[in-house]
Amino acid sequence: MNRSVNPPIIENGRRRPSALADGWAPTSFRMIGYSGFVQTLTVRCTLKPTPEQAEALEATVERFAEGCNHALRVAKRTGTFRRFKLHHLVYRDLRAMGLSANLAVQAIARVARRKGQRAKHYQPTSCDYDQRTLSLRMTDETVSLTTVKGRLRIPLKLGNYQRHLLRKAKSVQGGVLTKGPKGKWYIHLTIRVDAPEVSEGSGRRGKIVAVDLGQKALATLSTGTQFSGGFLKAKRLRYLRKRAEVRSKLDRPSERTKGMKRLWVRLSGREARFVHATLHTLTRRIVDMLEPGDVLAFEDLRGLRKRTTRRGKVGRHLHNLWPYEKFRFLLEYKARLKGARVAYVEPKHTSQACPRCGHVSKANRRSQALFRCEACGFQHNADWVASVNIARRALAQGAGSAGPGHGQLALVLGHRLKHLHLPAS
Repeated sequence: MNRSVNPPIIENGRRRPSALADGWAPTSFRMIGYSGFVQTLTVRCTLKPTPEQAEALEATVERFAEGCNHALRVAKRTGTFRRFKLHHLVYRDLRAMGLSANLAVQAIARVARRKGQRAKHYQPTSCDYDQRTLSLRMTDETVSLTTVKGRLRIPLKLGNYQRHLLRKAKSVQGGVLTKGPKGKWYIHLTIRVDAPEVSEGSGRRGKIVAVDLGQKALATLSTGTQFSGGFLKAKRLRYLRKRAEVRSKLDRPSERTKGMKRLWVRLSGREARFVHATLHTLTRRIVDMLEPGDVLAFEDLRGLRKRTTRRGKVGRHLHNLWPYEKFRFLLEYKARLKGARVAYVEPKHTSQACPRCGHVSKANRRSQALFRCEACGFQHNADWVASVNIARRALAQGAGSAGPGHGQLALVLGHRLKHLHLPAS
């Protein structure tokens, strides 16, 4: 059975996610393990056009933006955002503007989005391509693109990781041509690759590695490894203070300069890139601990922000921006590519249940970091206790076998966590 997910973006050896949509997951348990699984990825590659080719690319994105804005005006005037109906209204106009047939179709598709995802205006910075307007040739590492000046074959600048992915791709589904802020040209290639096959019995033979997510500790594994989140928290609070300072100047007309507006945009971009790089580094280190056939277990945290609240401005800011879904998405797709499976369990009382005697009480959680059972006196790190409970719930559902650290022999007072700190970038 073939399945694909929203594509993460891989750029010069780093991966960053595209726009995410909440995935489906039952309330109690979900396990993913497909035979012949197909993963959809987006690989960002730098183009090396000649001056003449760069002019053609510039003219293409400008014409594409003009076509999108024309289609948007017609859609707003007529109240028609359905793709099929909008096609009949504007297709001939777009062809008359100089767009090829397929680029005209792509411009209409970009405008005909559901409410909440519609742009107010399109800037000439990108152009969409499909399999008919884009083709990749790895023998000479070039990409062929349809432009307003005909079909052009443009060299690619590839890193080793990008080259590896493109060579093992089953197919290229299309891409997006973009122009960077410094005038560089990029092509975001959407490819499909085969993930390692997971046999029916491999999930039961593989060990379960459970992950408990948090703010003080970004991730705590049931195998005893914990990744600190202090540096990420400090960095985000620093950006919060800096944005507040810039915002106060923008609110004063005398200080509302173009440079200050550009600084506001740059700050948002820097924070987003920092979070992306941090999460990619963390998820890669976790997946490197897995073997094909292992099971990665999570709590089903859908609706977390609606169910929980935080006091104070700083607490609410971090709670609303903490990247639980992005972290889960990155970790899940990387685990799939390695041949591991993913399980979701009910999160209720995972941090309040004693893994030794099973006693459940809110008083067992003495503090953010300390768990001490009222009944048997068992004491340990609260995040590790939660990860062990997650692993056992996945095991009870038949997700896999108990790996190291899950047995009763490991639940002793002397068992220590291995704390890891990711380098701040």
